[in-house]
Amino acid sequence: MLKMNYWLYIILSFVLKAALSQNNAVNKTFLTERPSKKIQVKLVNLVSQIQLCEELLSIRVKICKVCESFKYKAGSFSKKKRILMNSSAIQSLNTVCKADCTNLHRLGRYSSDVYPIWLKVGYRFIFIHCDMETGSRITNKTGWITFQQRKNGRINFNRGWEDYVNGFGNPNEDYWAGLENILSLTRQNQIALSAWYSTLRPNLRVDLKGWDGFYAYVEYERFTLYSKSNYTMANLARRFGTAFQPNIPHAIFPLEFSTFDHTSKESYFISNCPGPHNSGWWFWECSFSNLNGVYQGPTEKMSKRNGIYWQYWSTINTNNTALKYASMKIQ
Repeated sequence: MLKMNYWLYIILSFVLKAALSQNNAVNKTFLTERPSKKIQVKLVNLVSQIQLCEELLSIRVKICKVCESFKYKAGSFSKKKRILMNSSAIQSLNTVCKADCTNLHRLGRYSSDVYPIWLKVGYRFIFIHCDMETGSRITNKTGWITFQQRKNGRINFNRGWEDYVNGFGNPNEDYWAGLENILSLTRQNQIALSAWYSTLRPNLRVDLKGWDGFYAYVEYERFTLYSKSNYTMANLARRFGTAFQPNIPHAIFPLEFSTFDHTSKESYFISNCPGPHNSGWWFWECSFSNLNGVYQGPTEKMSKRNGIYWQYWSTINTNNTALKYASMKIQ
């Protein structure tokens, strides 16, 4: 990783120098030929973008150096002092270098808790809740990034667009990680092909538990958001689990995200169905789900219009009790 970033750094530096040289040469021509202002603006923007890339890459190189240096020193120290490599101190520092909960689980982090996760797109950390106890039906791996959670109703989810983009709540309790962070989390894993990189889309898991103790889940392949279209969710692929019915559409539709103060011009919502009147979600005319709805109590039935709603809950749980717990996770 460090070597690859080093060579990228060298290449970008070369490109930057060439661009600056070209810019100086063109500036001399400007004095006599007076080219159009648009060309000047484009050249200035190009140089600024290259400089920004160089700065971001420099930050990444420094982080990689810290990680590599730590691993080397920790390894040398453990050999000299005969300390096992899975000691708590080494695991804690190793956390800095990890970008998903699955890798943390491999390091020996077996307790579900809040961990710092490094966003490769954005070059920053966020604190996220990792489910370290639930295995995947699709991958057989453990370690899920929880980006949405409802467990006690202490956080108000009736919020506007800005809050849903940036995130809110407490990762230990009720929270929403934020659409921008969720988007970045879906772009964590890349594979190198012959001429470009391809992003491996994560799988999505939904866990549901009623006040009567009834539990169900569903896992979907290939969870994707698109930032340029109001964080539209792409079509989900195959599904596995218990919280759905065969031959019936997915409970989450491939639509734009909506809140009461930010809805698509083409959208309209039926009055007795889930809608942006009390939360944010991928709403449709009459949506099949809304896990950001109002948190209901133990004596209530699931409310289609106002509550935390899942279309197939009343079919798989004949009691149709309101949900005590709901979460959305990716791996």
